Amino acid sequence: MSSSIANSSPRVIAWPLVILALAIFCLRPLELRLTGVAAGPAASTGGGPFGVLGGMRAVVASAFWLRGNLAWEQRDPAETTACLRLAVAADEGPLYFWLNGARMIAYDLSAWQMEAGMPAAVRQKVAAEQAEAALGFLASGLRAHPGEPELLVEMANIRLRVLGDREGAAQLFRQAAERPAAPYHAARIYAELLTQLGRPAEALAWLKQILPGLPADDPAARREVVVQRIKALEAQLGGR
Repeated sequence: MSSSIANSSPRVIAWPLVILALAIFCLRPLELRLTGVAAGPAASTGGGPFGVLGGMRAVVASAFWLRGNLAWEQRDPAETTACLRLAVAADEGPLYFWLNGARMIAYDLSAWQMEAGMPAAVRQKVAAEQAEAALGFLASGLRAHPGEPELLVEMANIRLRVLGDREGAAQLFRQAAERPAAPYHAARIYAELLTQLGRPAEALAWLKQILPGLPADDPAARREVVVQRIKALEAQLGGR
């Protein structure tokens, strides 16, 4: 009895892998027909050539996402990017695809191109190109999810961390902070960026504006942090 169970276990483990491999293989003809979708600057959302899939869109998108992860593991930028775009074109719903896809494009694909001894100017150019590609990807996500604060925050982070664009990042953090269900930290970062940009009076006015809406019983709101920051800015500005 135990021998029979032991012998069948590898089959039980192998079957899901076989099914998955077949699913990926079957997607190849569809992928070839939709090369234009993957190559375009923005994902095709809201139907298009994937509209015929109906309820299978989520399954197809997941398969493309898996193929993209396999390409990512092999450090294949072209295949990774194509699969990311096909995944969101098949199903634009999951924010996970948009957020993590943008991170791959902005950070991983950039890192793969960096070589030892590469001039700083070339490294900066590569990083900027990948950042712009990621921002374009997220802009497509915003067309599918208008005003989504998580997408706006991701765009702001890329502008700040990769491009060093504090002004552009500040505006995106503010847009995110003004949306319903926005993460609390977006408003705080906006205020800090205003201070770094030499606009402490604007930062103070902003923090005073958001303070009444910060719940005292929610640790994520960091109400006390905001109160302390207001006091510090008031002291800096002479009690205004």
